[in-house]
Amino acid sequence: MLIKKMKPKPFLLLALMLSFFACSKSTSRHPGLPDGTYTGTFQRLHQENSQLAAVSIKFDFPNWTGYSNINRYPALGSGTFRYLNDALTFENAGVWTADFDWTLILKDAYIDQVKDDSLIFSKSYGNGWIDIYRLKKLPSNE
Repeated sequence: MLIKKMKPKPFLLLALMLSFFACSKSTSRHPGLPDGTYTGTFQRLHQENSQLAAVSIKFDFPNWTGYSNINRYPALGSGTFRYLNDALTFENAGVWTADFDWTLILKDAYIDQVKDDSLIFSKSYGNGWIDIYRLKKLPSNE
């Protein structure tokens, strides 16, 4: 039996390399979001008896930590964030119990708007709910 020695095909190699880079995750910094502490409000719109929570989130790329004055509304804690596919994307490192609505955990992708020292980001759900954070950057102590 005659076995041919395989020669690498430059086109195939190039296609494989391009597909690898096209599928890699971006860990980029948001172009208009400076590190610092942002304070403001969180509210879930279009939900009966929706409350308005006072929240504080500290961004120190790629990490974030947050606090709300209402327990688990929203469920903040800490984690990492990045700007991916034109969205502010959060990962939450918290360990959560099953006795509340996990859609209140700050995680996954949010549409964002940054203007001067203000940051607004939101996520919509199929049932009409909209989670919206309205934050303002605190002046730094430098």
